[in-house]
Amino acid sequence: MDIVLIGTLLFLVNAVFSILIALSIINKLYISKKFSKEKDFHFYNDLFSWEIFFFIIAIENFIKILSVSLPIDSVTYDILLRIRILMLFFPSWNKIIHLEKVMNKITYERHYFVGIIPFIIILLLNFSGLSNIILLYFLIMTSFIPYLLFLILLKNTRTPKQKSLKIIVGVILIGMGSIFKSEIFLIELLNITSPILLIIGMMFIFDSFRKEIFVGVNAD
Repeated sequence: MDIVLIGTLLFLVNAVFSILIALSIINKLYISKKFSKEKDFHFYNDLFSWEIFFFIIAIENFIKILSVSLPIDSVTYDILLRIRILMLFFPSWNKIIHLEKVMNKITYERHYFVGIIPFIIILLLNFSGLSNIILLYFLIMTSFIPYLLFLILLKNTRTPKQKSLKIIVGVILIGMGSIFKSEIFLIELLNITSPILLIIGMMFIFDSFRKEIFVGVNAD
C-alpha cells in the first residue's frame, strides 16, 4: 500500500481520536455536568483548555487529509500548509494561558484579553513573506518550547508529578508529529511517523486526565 495513503488513514484515525476526546470532555462539562466552575474551578478550566487543544489538532489533521486527497494545485496546497502551521500556534498558547491562570499570574477576567495576543501574531505572520520552514522555527520558539518550560520548571500548578510527566511526554510527541511534516522536510516516511507520534502523544495526554473523567477523582 502507498505510504501517502497509509499516512492519510493514520491522520484520519488521529483526527477522529482527537474529536472523540474533545466530545468526551464536552459531555462531562456541559451535558452530564459532572464538573462545574463552582466546585472544580481549576480542573474545569483545564479540561476546557484540553477540549480546545484537541479540536485544533483534529482540524489541522483534517486539512492535511483534504490537501492530500483533493485534486488541488500547488498554490492552494501551499496555502493550506501555511494555514496548518499557523493553526499549531494556538494549542500551546491556549495551554500557556491556562497555566498562567492557575498560577494566578493573570486573572480569569483578563485571560480573554491575553488570548487576543496569539491571534494578532498569527494575522501578522499570515501576511508576512516568511517561508513555511521559518514559520515552523517561530512556532517552536514561541509556543512549543515555552509551554514545555512552563510544565517542567514551574512547580505551583498543583499538578501531580505523574500527571505532569504524561502531559510532557504527550506534548513532545505531538509537537514532533506536528513539526516534522513531509511537505517541508521532503521525507516520505514522515507521512507515517508523524501521525503515529500524534496518536501516541494523544494517548499520553488523555491518560493524564482519563481517571478524573471516567472514575470521578477530582484533579485538585
